[in-house]
Amino acid sequence: MIIDMHAHFLPPEWIEELRKNGGAYGCKIDQDTNGSLRIAFAGEGRSLALSPSLSDVSSRIRALAERRLDCQVLAPVMSLVGYRLADCEAQAFSRLFNETNAEFARTSNGRFVPVATVPMQSSRAAVEELDYAVNTLGIRMVEIGTNVNGLNLDEELFRPFFARAADLGVLVQLHPHQDQVAGKERLGRYFLSNLIGNPMDTAIAAASLIFGGLLERYPTLNVCLVHGGGALPYLMGRLSCGYSKIPETRTVPRVPEEYFRRFYFDTMTHDARALNFLHGLAGPEHLVIGTDYPYDNTGEQDPLGALERAGISASQGILGANAAKLLKV
Repeated sequence: MIIDMHAHFLPPEWIEELRKNGGAYGCKIDQDTNGSLRIAFAGEGRSLALSPSLSDVSSRIRALAERRLDCQVLAPVMSLVGYRLADCEAQAFSRLFNETNAEFARTSNGRFVPVATVPMQSSRAAVEELDYAVNTLGIRMVEIGTNVNGLNLDEELFRPFFARAADLGVLVQLHPHQDQVAGKERLGRYFLSNLIGNPMDTAIAAASLIFGGLLERYPTLNVCLVHGGGALPYLMGRLSCGYSKIPETRTVPRVPEEYFRRFYFDTMTHDARALNFLHGLAGPEHLVIGTDYPYDNTGEQDPLGALERAGISASQGILGANAAKLLKV
């Protein structure tokens, strides 16, 4: 199977439940004057649009066929994970998404694979929901932000989550959210919060896992970086230089390149030269197909063509075997 490891989805049943009983989950879904759905979280002064493409199943199935894909993972939208909700509401919010996502995927005859979300602002709740998603719902991948409310992922608060993810053998995919990236106050124009902020925040998150010792402490932890690893691959020489010359970077016993080779990367780099470089740096056994569906403005509409343009052999590993191994499908 050819598997798309980077896509986003909102289960229709999730939307319907939040429309009926949003208060129990710390949010409210309403229609605006144009008839479009918008969601507002408790305590926040703005609402966010719910794009119909995120829950349009028939269009998603057509897109899979057009892009020559057999299977797609269904990850949450990072602006809609509820990291600022109170713990109780956040846990209910995450569970509702995970249950409706798993149920939708269960009826798809293997065409879709569910991805979990967890309330990362609460160490206890994050571990509980990860356990529930894996052991009760059978989900094998969880997506979290590249930072959580401005905190880097090497904070002590997040270590129980990473320890449990390593114990369970679940894949952790890191995904940035352009409204919460580092330097966002300088990235307001030209869509730079996405074009530059997202890949830089991925690099910060990955470097935090390396220098914070999480990859050293949890040798079975599997982490996937979207958008081709963001800026991280291009910065590896600089990180290595720092490790060799700057004492404060020597927080781990091995050089950064060894930890870099632990990461998995999707193929969505938007540039054949960049993808070829990533392929040489990470190796084909650590690459997976990614499209960022349904965000076609910054996504990849021809993922197999991208491999061809980069001069990369469409190996079974990249096309689906690497993903299938990680997802245990």
